Formats: sequence, structure tokens, C-alpha cells
Amino acid sequence: MSFDAAVYQYSHLTVDHQRHQVDAALTAGRIATLGARYIPRLERRAAALLGRAEAIAVDSGSSGLVLALRGLGVRPGQEVIIPEVGWVSMGAAAAALGAGVRVAAVTETLTPTWEQIAPLITPATGAVILAHLRGRPAPDTPRIAAELSARGIPLVEDCAQAWGVTAAGRPAGAWGQAAVLSTNTYKIIATGEGGLVLADEPRMLGFMRAVAGDTRQPTPQAVWRGKSRMNELTAALALPQLDFLPTLLDSLRALQQHVISALATVEGITGLAPATAEDTSQSNGSLVGMWLPTATHAEQAANTLSRAGFGCWWPGPGDLHTAAAWPVQPEQPVVDVRRYLDVQIPWLPAGEHAAFAHQLAATLTAALKESPC
Repeated sequence: MSFDAAVYQYSHLTVDHQRHQVDAALTAGRIATLGARYIPRLERRAAALLGRAEAIAVDSGSSGLVLALRGLGVRPGQEVIIPEVGWVSMGAAAAALGAGVRVAAVTETLTPTWEQIAPLITPATGAVILAHLRGRPAPDTPRIAAELSARGIPLVEDCAQAWGVTAAGRPAGAWGQAAVLSTNTYKIIATGEGGLVLADEPRMLGFMRAVAGDTRQPTPQAVWRGKSRMNELTAALALPQLDFLPTLLDSLRALQQHVISALATVEGITGLAPATAEDTSQSNGSLVGMWLPTATHAEQAANTLSRAGFGCWWPGPGDLHTAAAWPVQPEQPVVDVRRYLDVQIPWLPAGEHAAFAHQLAATLTAALKESPC
């Protein structure tokens, strides 16, 4: 059965509205940061979504991480703790400021708990980055935030994959001193490249705006400034997608529920994420993850699903989302992340949800039966 109506690139769902706003921006002649109309609108909307004081629109989530760490005062000689799974730019942001990197092992949530982070903390710790991955919250976020706050260590939340995600009743990105969103092509809101860095402290926000390239923003003393601001056309692409986000999330979560129910019957899957209705309500619905008996099972399943036209991700050798491909690895891994596999949830008419989930489960069942292990 073919699902021709399936949309994996969610930005396609609002392309007419995006085109209208881009045309308006081009006609107005305001396509840079200064004098922009859509950039401040996007910043206000993103800040409201995460419950933060302000957002600063930047050219990528990676730039946002550098700005966040710089705004927090991370400097040479300090260390930044990052999770074992997440985009490589987490560590690159720390290295760009001359800081060392320590990697916290992840659990089967693909995120660390406080138990993995605590042993890495030293007097040199300048910040901790916690990533909310694969459209789901890091479950131990409240405890990690509380423990770090008690020690005076700032927390940066990498929310690049977490548009619309909540953690313990609060938006992902509302727990730390700073948060970063991404609008990269592969994110739920996609503009090609782009991102936002969010915070509450006025002096930190002013400093980040200045070093990101806002020449109107003064600083208490002279600092080196760069240019990492978002342009007006990128913001024009993002806003219609942000308007559509609640509708998109409802559709994705509905299909996600069907997929979880179908995959729960597949022999060989040792764990699902999300696994419960509560878990689903906290996710943005864009992915369903699973743990398989071995890395070979996961690789075989990923190859079969891809050939069948399903969107999936397997963190195999060389994947820059995993510490195995970075200069620094965790000292004591907890799980073999190569046993993990997830499938993307497309936008699909509601009448096709059950059939999609059934075919996905059948394809995965066949793949696991064919696995040599």
C-alpha cells in the first residue's frame, strides 16, 4: 500500500503562506536585520512559546549554542558537560570558546540523568548542555535543573529537536538559564538554516544581541562582535509554520498513537519511546523510537524501512549525532546507542493513520525475522 499523501517535510504544508510573506518582505525591501518586521515578530512568538523573556533570532542553532555559552561567561580553562547523543555543535560551541568538553553517558531515553552528570562536575565546570532529543523531553530535566541551580552551574537546553515538547508540565527550554531552537531543514519548523537563542536575564540578552551583530546594542565595555543574526526572509518562512504548529502537532500525535499501538505487538522490540499516553502528550509527535536486541537488528531494520519508503534514523558508525564520532567520548557508556532506531511520523490524512501503522509494523516484523542475529 502506498501512502502518496504522506508529508515528511512539514514545511511543505504551509508553503503558500510562506511564499506570501517572503514576497511581502522582498517588496518592502527590508531583508536584513535592521528595519525588519518578521524577525521581531518571530522572536516574540518563540519567547512566548517557551515562556522566556526574550528570544534572539540567529542564523543557526549552532550559533545559538555559542552565543548562549558566551553569554553565560564560559571561558578558556573551564569545562562544558554535554550528552553523549546530540548534534556535534554542542561540543564545538564549547571548544570555540576555549573550554574543555566532558561527555555524559545517556540512558535508554537517549539523555543523561543526574547520576550520569554529577560525577563529571568539578570546580572547572562552566555549564551543562542538556538536549531534548527526537521530539521528546529529557525526563530528568527538573532534577538536573534543580541540582545545577543549587551548585550555581548554568544549564543550557538544546531544543533543536523539541519544538512543541513539554517537560514535567513546562515547555522544554523553560528550565535552564538559556535555551536554543533550530529551524534547520530537518526540524519540525524548517527554513533551511536558522535558529533562536532564548533567555531571561536582561544583561545576558543584551550581551548576546550585541555580539550576534546588533550594532545598536551597547555593552558595558568593548567586546569582539560577530555576525550571526537571522535575515528577514528566514523569519518570513518560519512564522506561517509556527502558526500551523498546534494543528500539525495534533495530527502527528494522533498518528503516533496508532504507530505505538501497532509496534507494541512486534516481537523483538525491547522498548518504545514514547511508551505511554502521558509520554505522547509531552512529545511533539514527530518520531517513535525503539530499542532492538542488537545493533545488527537495528541496522537491518533501518535498511528495510528505508527501502520501503519509511523515514527512519539509525545512529550508526560515523553519525555526528553520537559521541563515537567526536573527539571526546563518555568514560562509562550505559547503553549501546546503535541498538536504537526511530521512525518519522509524517503528516497524513486521519483516515490513513491505522493503515500506515499496520504496514509499518508488518514491514518491521519482516525485517526482524530476516535479521541474521
